[in-house]
Amino acid sequence: MGYRWICHRIFPNMNQYTPATDSTASASPADRATVLPPPRSGRIQAISIALLALSIAVAVAVYVWIGQRQGFGPQLAELQKEASVRTSEFAALKARVDEFSAGRRRQDEDIDRLAERISQETEALGTLPARIDTLQESVERFAAAGDKVRAAWLLAEAEHYMRIANAQLGLAGDVDVAQTSLGLADDTLRELNEPRLIPVRKLLAKEINDLKAVPRPDTEGIVLTLGSLADSLEGLPLKNAMPDTFREAPAAPAGELSGFARAVATVRAALGSLVSIRRADDPISPLLSDAQKTVLIRSLDLELQLARLAIMRGDAGMFRRSVGAATERVADQFDPLSADVQSALESLKDLSEVRLPDELPDISSSLTLLLRLTSAGKSE
Repeated sequence: MGYRWICHRIFPNMNQYTPATDSTASASPADRATVLPPPRSGRIQAISIALLALSIAVAVAVYVWIGQRQGFGPQLAELQKEASVRTSEFAALKARVDEFSAGRRRQDEDIDRLAERISQETEALGTLPARIDTLQESVERFAAAGDKVRAAWLLAEAEHYMRIANAQLGLAGDVDVAQTSLGLADDTLRELNEPRLIPVRKLLAKEINDLKAVPRPDTEGIVLTLGSLADSLEGLPLKNAMPDTFREAPAAPAGELSGFARAVATVRAALGSLVSIRRADDPISPLLSDAQKTVLIRSLDLELQLARLAIMRGDAGMFRRSVGAATERVADQFDPLSADVQSALESLKDLSEVRLPDELPDISSSLTLLLRLTSAGKSE
């Protein structure tokens, strides 16, 4: 049917060459006698036309198939690209799943360790009630002792601070430590809050004010200055140093003299060697040899060391005496025109003008009164 339809569409007049149908066969003999069979050449032409139509149909089908094939190529490439992308995403997803699995395993291990620690802590907590009961019993026993234990403790602490203050001030001359210790003792007695100790606190207030009035020199700076002076003694020039050898200075060559002038010069030189007249207003200081200079420097160094010791101990009298002796020796034995000697003298003068406490205050009255009140309280 399809073949005939295609041939009919291509060759609409082809029906006139087709053989007779059944209706012709069923016609009457008269009619069959009038219908003539097609010639042989027309039948061949019909077959050729049919083959041509079949070839065209096959060509059209092949063309359609090739077109469809070419249309599916880009889609196939796009599908392959998308498949590769999905494969990469799947690989990344698999890597993430593996990482998540590893993290999950680590978390499981941490959870196991945490569970073990929790079990250990639980066992420790099991003994906690007994320990709390023991601690509570100890606290109750301590509380049963009452305020007497606390008062005795605070009194002993205040006495300890006051003894430290007296030792630091009397032995080391440390005013700052003594003042701090007395302040701590006063804070302890205030915490005790006992009326019979008010006189002790009054004495403590007076002693703290006395310590505040004590001058506080720059002890560290003074010690460093004295050390610098001691190091510079070797370089200070002496006023009169003994020369190594005694040689007569050569006289200037005289000019040509006549006979009478030469005789007068000879007589004058002879008289000059016998008598020498020189006016000296300054006091005569002896010449010092190297050994005497060494002794002088060692004595000056000793005076400076005594001054350092005195300032560290708070002995104002010894400090002033040592600085004064060093100043006098430097002024007498060393060259006053030298810049180094002048600088040393200025430093010694500044040290002599430092304001030092002539006498440290007595801070033992508060300790004596505290000990007396404590002894009276124990006897009662």
